[in-house]
Amino acid sequence: MENILIIILTICLIIIVTFWFLFYKAFVFLSKTEFTTKDIQPAVSVIVCYKNAKQHLHATIQSILNQQYPTFELIAIDDFSIDGSSDTLKHINDDRLTLLTAVKDTPGKKSALTQAIIHSKNELLLFIDADCIPSSTEWITSMASAMMQSKETEVVLGYGPMNKTQGWLNAFVRYETILTALQYMSYAVFKIPYMGVGRNLMYKKSLFLQHNGFKSHENIASGDDDLMISKIATEINTVVNVKPESFVYSDGKNSLLSFLNQKSRHVTTSVHYNFTHKVLLATFAASQLGFYTLMVLLLSLGDISPLSLVLFLALKWFLQMIFHRKAIKLLIGKDLYWKFPLLDVGMMIYYITLPIYSFFRKETW
Repeated sequence: MENILIIILTICLIIIVTFWFLFYKAFVFLSKTEFTTKDIQPAVSVIVCYKNAKQHLHATIQSILNQQYPTFELIAIDDFSIDGSSDTLKHINDDRLTLLTAVKDTPGKKSALTQAIIHSKNELLLFIDADCIPSSTEWITSMASAMMQSKETEVVLGYGPMNKTQGWLNAFVRYETILTALQYMSYAVFKIPYMGVGRNLMYKKSLFLQHNGFKSHENIASGDDDLMISKIATEINTVVNVKPESFVYSDGKNSLLSFLNQKSRHVTTSVHYNFTHKVLLATFAASQLGFYTLMVLLLSLGDISPLSLVLFLALKWFLQMIFHRKAIKLLIGKDLYWKFPLLDVGMMIYYITLPIYSFFRKETW
């Protein structure tokens, strides 16, 4: 029995290391990718959908209006806020800013986003959340440059790191954000894109209309970003932008409950990914969970020395730390590097907790 468990443990380790090696290869490629600014910079429509975002909204809107890009419009649509969010924008006198009010109150923000997209004047659509701040005044330029590198490109996947604060919850939230980016960016590099994040995402309006927008999943409150990308992204039309000037920053959740609420919405959409993506994502999570579960089981059986298990664990952490060093630096997590062992154990607990929490949680929007 113990021999079988050791074999399975070894298989889990091989799967984990294989995934991390592929992540490493993907980020070696991304680190060498350059986007040349073209002489002709197409007009861009930046879209912000907000709901009860009074605390952050003005700063976000102003940071976008400060962008050094020749031609863009900014559409801010109020999705039935009740905190007076829109009042913070009414005094801004800028011809580039258009204020809209959503006409259909539905769970999620797909209806409001559709309204804003239909209203937009330009082919290139750039999305950002109401609590995000671009890292530089070159955010639009960087995302548009990535789009313009090839005539086949129709989707640009950006990145949105979390601001660093004190505490282990913030460290874990930032690490989970990095790990999510590691996966969706690497999959895109290997020509099997499956998601992006709505706080930093660009695609063409014609592509949105060609696929009837959110129509195929309009009954699902979440998924305006990942399910949309899963539908419209292909092996040739999608690029990834990890240039620091293209990043947008936001605050991570400051309580475990709010973090789980946020992430449980992702669980409701991930079941709608295509079969290949579900298998790959489940294999990655299951191998991680299986590795630690088997470690505990073998230790409790007592037929393998604790030293042998420590060596297994040390090998896992050592190889992962080698393979993710470049990516974690690119994705603004350098300070998390030596916290990795504890964060890795935390991910195992997260993989157990989140599905259970999502099952019992009442959906709120």
